[in-house]
Amino acid sequence: MRENNKKQQLLLDEFYRREKIWGPDHYLYGFTSGIVLAITGILLIMPFQIWEGDYGMVGYCVILELMGMDFYVKQYSMLREGGENKSVYGILCFAPVSYQQFALYILKKLLRLCLCMTGAAAVCQVVFAMAFLDTVSVWNLLMPLLCCLIVPMFFILIPLSVHKRTGR
Repeated sequence: MRENNKKQQLLLDEFYRREKIWGPDHYLYGFTSGIVLAITGILLIMPFQIWEGDYGMVGYCVILELMGMDFYVKQYSMLREGGENKSVYGILCFAPVSYQQFALYILKKLLRLCLCMTGAAAVCQVVFAMAFLDTVSVWNLLMPLLCCLIVPMFFILIPLSVHKRTGR
């Protein structure tokens, strides 16, 4: 069973390597997610103690993070063909790849990005809090974990599971 999963994951890797001629939408999703996630990253490296009393900023960071992650996932799951958006899985439905393996492939890509952003934000939070505020709080580690890993993974899992049931 595991060999089949590895074969399907390798098939998906090969598919995405070959299909780099998708056009501007694929690169536009990547570029847009990069800009939005860079803005979020800049907001998340500021120590949490600066935001004390203004917790609305955490909501803005989460919303920006979700927008960036959504654009990042769309570059692997959406394709514009003939003026309309189509699912990449609709193209892959004739390949020997199950939907679970397709969703797992996208989630692996997303998890890697989330872990990188979480690590960078947590390290910067602690370093900047020590350097400029001379204090480190538990929230300096919990906020990046919550904003960069837990919330985006939860809210991206929902559309992937709904897509399977509705076929969209």
